[in-house]
Parts: sequence; C-alpha cells; structure tokens
Amino acid sequence: MPTTFMNRSGEAVASVVGFYGVNPRDLLVIVDDVNLPLGRLRIRSNGSDGGHNGMRSVITWLGTTDFPRLRIGIGKKESRSLTDFVLGDFRRTEACVIEDAVKRAAEAVEDIIVEGIRSAMSRYNRRSEECAPGAGPLKKGLEEKT
Repeated sequence: MPTTFMNRSGEAVASVVGFYGVNPRDLLVIVDDVNLPLGRLRIRSNGSDGGHNGMRSVITWLGTTDFPRLRIGIGKKESRSLTDFVLGDFRRTEACVIEDAVKRAAEAVEDIIVEGIRSAMSRYNRRSEECAPGAGPLKKGLEEKT
C-alpha cells in the first residue's frame, strides 16, 4: 500500500517494479490531467511527464519514460489554485462526462491488456460523444470514482 502523496508516487511505483521484477514497459500508469479537456482520454506507450508532477516522479524513480500511460482529462476552467481544483468536487453538470470517462478508461485498460496498446490508442484517443445530463456530483479522487 503506497504511503506517498500523488506528486511523489514514483517511489511507490519503483518499489513495486523492483519487488516484482516488472519491466516498466509492462506497467500502465493512470493519471488525471488538467491539460486535457474534461472526459478526454489519451493513451501513449511512452513520453514526457506533460507537466504532471506525479508522472514526473514516476519517470525520475524508474529512470525511463518508456512505459505506457493513460491520462484522463479533468480540464481546468476555473481560477482556483491547481491544488484546490484537483482535490475539489466535480460540478453536477460534469458528472455524466466524468462517469463516461471512467467507464471508457476501464474499457481502455482491458483493451490494452487483451489487444495491445496500439489498438487502445486508435480506439480511445479520439473524442467521445457527449452523454446525457442527470448524474449526481462526483469526487475527483480516484478512490471515490471507482
């Protein structure tokens, strides 16, 4: 069980990788991303940290950028501080979008495992249709989304 904050999650990831002898290319790091529009998914087989401190930590601790990642867009359209925004609640009007994104992200993970990352990239790295309104508010924390 990790005991680090998200911005220092690389330590926990590197510990698991070392303990189990996992090749970083066999990982899948999933993060929220304020630089992507709300609900947008982006899958990559490798790449930079994209300004995400948690991803930067993982890259630093693993010593490589060569591992797959799935980013889930949470957008940032408010003037609140980044910390307050990321730790805050989604608005009621955003709930169906984020619920759909979480479902699609789960499907994307399964697709990555079964069909491979290229298949998942071609299927999920595109805009999705908008969902119908009506869902309740959700928390941004992953524990509360799943």
